[in-house]
Amino acid sequence: MPTLDTHGKIAAAEIAFYTPVAAFTIALVWRYAFRRDAGWLFLFIFSAVRIAEGALVLAGELTAQPKVDLFIAAYVLQAAGLAPLLLSTIGFLGMAGQSTYSEISRVSLIFRLTGLATLAGLGLSIAGGLLGTHVSPDKGDTGLILRRASAGVFAGAYVVLFLAHLGCWSYHFQMRSYRLKLLGGATLALPLLGVRVAYAVLSAWSASDLFGTSLSSNPILAKFNPLNGQWVAYLVMSVIMEFVVVALYLLFSTVLSRRHGR
Repeated sequence: MPTLDTHGKIAAAEIAFYTPVAAFTIALVWRYAFRRDAGWLFLFIFSAVRIAEGALVLAGELTAQPKVDLFIAAYVLQAAGLAPLLLSTIGFLGMAGQSTYSEISRVSLIFRLTGLATLAGLGLSIAGGLLGTHVSPDKGDTGLILRRASAGVFAGAYVVLFLAHLGCWSYHFQMRSYRLKLLGGATLALPLLGVRVAYAVLSAWSASDLFGTSLSSNPILAKFNPLNGQWVAYLVMSVIMEFVVVALYLLFSTVLSRRHGR
């Protein structure tokens, strides 16, 4: 009978973690009927992506004769899932700045352009993941370029968001306390999100194929391949960083951001 390897066990843990997160965030989206910025919506989408990714990995590992398409889909989602997490960051920064910096056209434009760039990175990631597989086996080089371009776009979007969030603090004296707490939560989460983005960049250069069979000749880069590199690096820099970022966003956008006083 097939058994789970380390990645399968991590996938099971992701399903266990993100299932209640998905239920909670969709309940928040339904309750507020999109009257707030879309941080919770994108957090729900991110959770759904991680649940789907985990389910595909489990299905592939627990099937006697698994189809390669299960693993292709899981590995594509693993990389592309960073996009909704970045988009949720934009949503929460926008939520924190309601009635203050979010009303400034320049800030709103920065958030919108960063969101569009993130969506472009998402498209590049999906296309790059498919090219070079049996879907289009003769375009592996193009797929590699697209995957690396996607990681670069995600990194650029993160840098813009980090710098923009620093600028948001200049409006702290105008912000109500509960919105200030949410901005503080973003400040705590962003460095951890940066670790996750850094892992995405390193993993994009860790191998020349989606399955990690052709690892980089650089032994340091090869360690950051999510499939055939060091699983501890994947667990800590990718999975756990995402867990903590999601937990911080939920904590500071709900419990700690309730309206008490000013």
